[in-house]
Amino acid sequence: MKSYFHAETGKYSKIFRHIMLIVTVPVFSLCAFCTANIILNIGRDTAVMYFLIAAGSVMAGLITAFVSAYFTNKLTIRHNKYTYFDILPKGMVFSEYAGEFTRYGKKVILRNLYYIPFEKLESVSRNPKVAPNNIEFKGEIRGYFFDSNRLGYHIYEDGELVFDTFELNFGLYETLKSVTVKDRFGNTKRLEKTAEYFHNKYKNTPKKKPFDIADYVSTVKKQKPKTSNPALEKPSYNRKWQ
Repeated sequence: MKSYFHAETGKYSKIFRHIMLIVTVPVFSLCAFCTANIILNIGRDTAVMYFLIAAGSVMAGLITAFVSAYFTNKLTIRHNKYTYFDILPKGMVFSEYAGEFTRYGKKVILRNLYYIPFEKLESVSRNPKVAPNNIEFKGEIRGYFFDSNRLGYHIYEDGELVFDTFELNFGLYETLKSVTVKDRFGNTKRLEKTAEYFHNKYKNTPKKKPFDIADYVSTVKKQKPKTSNPALEKPSYNRKWQ
């Protein structure tokens, strides 16, 4: 079963198309109106005014288009890389792109990261009628907000999550009672089923027995003492009842 979910970034392209539709239709209409008035007022000062209006509207439309395209591309790239949902043997990680800034000439990417341990997870819920793209997790959740480079982690053989930044394993996080994933992965029906499946799998996993060296190292048996006379070692069946 799928245990890693990428961010759904198609919504940014849809928003860009809506913006272009909203901008293009008025600009086209205004340019058509100005063109008609320029033709009717050739040689008059009003013709120049209509020309400037048309040119200004086209320029405003182009600026809006370039700015929208820039942010659409930027958000798509950032969320593709930094927004994801990762299901681990002992918990789940929700990572979300949270902005960026420039420091000493270098770009710093910020992330929200939430670790949801199965041991403390109470419920997974969603409302498909009201918000099919949202899903809520309740329990004892650890929330982090840092530079993305500090939020790297790896998984030990026993399934425990360990952050590469040592101090994050012991503090520097906020304990939350719930966290809601809002419109990051499209319809969350599959995510809900997957989270519940792995949660139940964790709860039904038999606990490991405590380590006992006797299970791996056999004890040395003491040898029976022998005599120098082999005849004495043979079994005797003589019985004298007196």
